[in-house]
Amino acid sequence: MKTLITLFITIAVSIFANAQQKVTISDFESLHNTNWAGELMYINYSDNKEVTLPTMLQIEVKQHKIIFNTKYTTEESANNKSILKIKNDGTYIGDQKITKVNRFANGSIEIETMYEGQDANKDATIYITYFFNDTKLSMKKEVEFKDTQGKFIRNQYTYTKA
Repeated sequence: MKTLITLFITIAVSIFANAQQKVTISDFESLHNTNWAGELMYINYSDNKEVTLPTMLQIEVKQHKIIFNTKYTTEESANNKSILKIKNDGTYIGDQKITKVNRFANGSIEIETMYEGQDANKDATIYITYFFNDTKLSMKKEVEFKDTQGKFIRNQYTYTKA
């Protein structure tokens, strides 16, 4: 009987843990048609120095897509539009596997993702952390090279609602 109870508890915990690692488009509804002002901090590839650029961000949420329209006020040639699509029943954002989702009582959401890729032409595991609420938004990219231990922040966007 103890084995059966232990098995039941293990299955229940596993189901609960897996359910927490998913998102739906409704998690992002509060970002629809919003404007943000902030900055991008990044580590320059050529000299490993930190650079900060002022940015503006507009976000749209449509179907299973989050559309980011980023404007760099001092480097307009870098302006871009990117789209993240929620995939695989909410377990992926684009090609990023969701590893953790925290939904806080104050309405804030933090989503941690990872994927295998390259950074500075080296194989790496790349971690992206999204955090947002009604007034703040951040996206942090951390890199861990295959031949070293430990992550470092490659870039981070931080915004306040405009």
